[in-house]
Amino acid sequence: MLIYLSMIEDAEDQNKFEQVYLRYKNLMFYVAHRILNDAQEAEDAVHDAFVRIAEHIDQVGEPDCPKTRGFVVIIVERVALNRLERRRRREALPLEEWTPTAQREDPAPEEEEAFSRAMARLSPRYRELLLLKHWQGFSDREIGKMLSMSQGNVARTLQRAKEKLREALKEEGVEV
Repeated sequence: MLIYLSMIEDAEDQNKFEQVYLRYKNLMFYVAHRILNDAQEAEDAVHDAFVRIAEHIDQVGEPDCPKTRGFVVIIVERVALNRLERRRRREALPLEEWTPTAQREDPAPEEEEAFSRAMARLSPRYRELLLLKHWQGFSDREIGKMLSMSQGNVARTLQRAKEKLREALKEEGVEV
């Protein structure tokens, strides 16, 4: 708790934060754990939420009121949901594992043609990123440097490209 208190200059706000911390820490952990289903991730989410609360302690009225409880729960829910989304993106299957040509050593020519047609239907930007990442083997950072994009933007755009490719493959009659 000392870390959080060191972020707050006003003694009255420090006292208010301490009351919020003691009153809601267990509730916050419960909410985060319910969303993340992982104790360590939930603890990290609660920590991040308390950092945000400390940054905005001036917006908290009375520590023991429904409005404060709602504020605290909303913050920890958002932090936990953001962590869950990041985890899902990290755990998404690599393109090679779900393309029809990767599912068998010797894919049928029809599947290869359907895959080619699906790739052709993508925007040039999506095709370029998928090819650089999954066929050329470049990292997100390297692709970002090549294309003057941030690493995060590369990752987001690749995720969208994979989704569009999945849709295009389904339209071609290929289940992935």
